[in-house]
Amino acid sequence: MPETDPAHPWTGELTPADLQRLGAEPLRRADPVTIGPYRVLARLGGGGMGRLFLGRAVAADESQSAAYTARELVAVKVIRPEYAEDARFRRRFDREVEAVRRVHGRYTAELLGSGFDEDEHLWMATAYVPGLSLDEAVRRHGPLTAPVVWKLAAEIGQALATIAAAGIVHRDLKPSNVLLGTDGARVIDFGVVHTADASALTTTGQHVGTPAYMSPEQAGGRAVDSASDVFSLGSVLALAATGQAPFGEGSTGGVIHRVIYDPPSTDVVDRVAESAPKLAELIRHCLDKDPAARPSPERVAEIARDRDPAAEWPDPVAELIATRAGWSGRSAAVSPMDQLTVLRRGAPQRTVKQTGPRKRRRAMVLGAVAAVVAAVAVVVAFIVPGNGASQEAHSKGSRAGVHAASPTVSHTPAPTHRAKRHPVPSTSTPRAQTPPAAAPSVDPPGGSGGDTAPTHAAGEPKPRPKSQPTKVITHTPKPSHNAPKPRPWTSCRYYSGTALTKYRDKGDRVREVQCILKARGYNIGPYGVDGDFGDDTRLAVRKFQQAHHLHVDGIVGEDTWPALRGG
Repeated sequence: MPETDPAHPWTGELTPADLQRLGAEPLRRADPVTIGPYRVLARLGGGGMGRLFLGRAVAADESQSAAYTARELVAVKVIRPEYAEDARFRRRFDREVEAVRRVHGRYTAELLGSGFDEDEHLWMATAYVPGLSLDEAVRRHGPLTAPVVWKLAAEIGQALATIAAAGIVHRDLKPSNVLLGTDGARVIDFGVVHTADASALTTTGQHVGTPAYMSPEQAGGRAVDSASDVFSLGSVLALAATGQAPFGEGSTGGVIHRVIYDPPSTDVVDRVAESAPKLAELIRHCLDKDPAARPSPERVAEIARDRDPAAEWPDPVAELIATRAGWSGRSAAVSPMDQLTVLRRGAPQRTVKQTGPRKRRRAMVLGAVAAVVAAVAVVVAFIVPGNGASQEAHSKGSRAGVHAASPTVSHTPAPTHRAKRHPVPSTSTPRAQTPPAAAPSVDPPGGSGGDTAPTHAAGEPKPRPKSQPTKVITHTPKPSHNAPKPRPWTSCRYYSGTALTKYRDKGDRVREVQCILKARGYNIGPYGVDGDFGDDTRLAVRKFQQAHHLHVDGIVGEDTWPALRGG
């Protein structure tokens, strides 16, 4: 893809070495340019639900290059079109996203936002975890030792417990959905899979999930709960300890049959038992065909913590994680014209639908009014001078009338001084600005009206007093461009300081932020002004900062407070 393409002006931000270091792949020509408020930089992978991209938030001004780190990157998942085009699926998706927002665990990836943009991308974005997947770690460096697998069991078990507490079933727990980071393992890609499986699209026989890591009840199309995720965890731990899945590989039908009817491979479980019999016992319990016989996610985490799990990842894995976490790059400088191209393509669909037609209708109305006013001005200019005047005066008056009408078309506010330089009635200019039906009410009682105008055009009568044109202009309604705009957020009186206010804060400072954002038209979530600085409030703050050319960090500090309270 050429770097000079104005639709992809930042293509060169990631070199091949950067892509390898971050575990990403180059973009393809058909890949999106932007997804919602995020700029697409590279590919991270794909699956049954859609494609995963590496991106970053679009800065308010990118005319200058700026540095950023791996922690400012995001992972954006775009749902497959056949799901996104289904209205019922999108409704379930929205409800599921609200549930995912409530998951705040150390061992899960934070949800940053979701939406359905003008390019019909149904997407959700999570924080990028600068590390590598369990699948990649095992492929690169082989099976993990028992203490490291215990560490995985403790952290993944806790993640599943947090997810289950929010009423969510993962349904696609597998090695590629477990990321190893500097602060532990993180479970990703949960929630939306639940939505897909519950949608009408799965009634056609599709299986959402990965056969080798499905539970028997999921593979058989039965109802599932958190016990299903525990079965998948048993398969993940077996893979981590031996490098092999307990139900083997092969055709989808063959794998599903073994998951439903056969015990796990003795080669896999026995190999674990040789060095860690207690770990093999836990894996067997997790892989029980009866969901009721499996331990809960909390119990898995508790058992693992009692087995002295490793504190760190193996050295080769830890080094690779540190390399990715320490990456930094620079944004590409984008010309203003290219910024407009990109921002237009990446604008949310709702914004286009709400404001575009309104602006077009307004422009059409203004254009129609201008055309009518111009036509009236021309008619008046031709008709008025013809009342009792000579043909020569009529011709001169016509030309002068057309000339006097032009300021009205170009919206010049005070055309009365032109009447002194042309042999045109002093009332011709106001009549060009006012519809004919309103003309009699323009001149004050006793003043010179339509009868005076023709004789004045011939140069004979007494000149009109200078103050009268002013009176005529003052009777013409004018919009007040200097009128103060309403500022409803000034009624927010919870807090008047500028103390740093950030994610997970509570109290009056947060209420003040939420009240102002809501009054300004930003979505602060379904709970409104509740004094709890959660994901919805942070996302609204970030959108406000971006719209006002502030540093976009979702934190209300010394710069953001004045902007919130300002005009």
